[in-house]
Amino acid sequence: MAYLVLEMGDLLSDLKHFYEKANYPNAQNNTKILPKKVKIMGIFDKLTGKSATLTPKSALVLSAITVIAADGVIDEAEINDLAKIVRGDRKSIDTAMQVIKANPFPGVIDLVASTLDEKQKIATLAILCDIAMSDGVLAGEEKKILQMYMEKFGISESKLTPIIEAIAIKNDFSIFT
Repeated sequence: MAYLVLEMGDLLSDLKHFYEKANYPNAQNNTKILPKKVKIMGIFDKLTGKSATLTPKSALVLSAITVIAADGVIDEAEINDLAKIVRGDRKSIDTAMQVIKANPFPGVIDLVASTLDEKQKIATLAILCDIAMSDGVLAGEEKKILQMYMEKFGISESKLTPIIEAIAIKNDFSIFT
């Protein structure tokens, strides 16, 4: 799993380049203040005073990045899926990356779980499943990470099954051939 942290560093560069090219508007005008926040501070951040506040949106971005980077390949479809989540909110990417840098994987899953409420956890897991399937293949590492989120979120298999079935149908283009 150590490669995962390195891949996420590369993802940040890719994302910043992507957003600069796409010229998204400043999303501060489009986001609302969310009351539930978890403050994260890395040990060396104390020296510089920098800290990251994980909000439900940045928690979603963080979880999406962990799934996207899981298979070691970041393709255009996954970047596009992440862009849909972020909707131009660079701060959510920056916060997610600060948290990733300060907290090793899989510890970030606990942070995401403690930030989200029940409804947000279910929606996040549905989004993560969809992202994992965006390239048409559910890689072994992606599946492991999805299972980790499912366990940490306390979501039962019976609750998740209809969501997974809908995502599987949505991503099965072979039915059109």
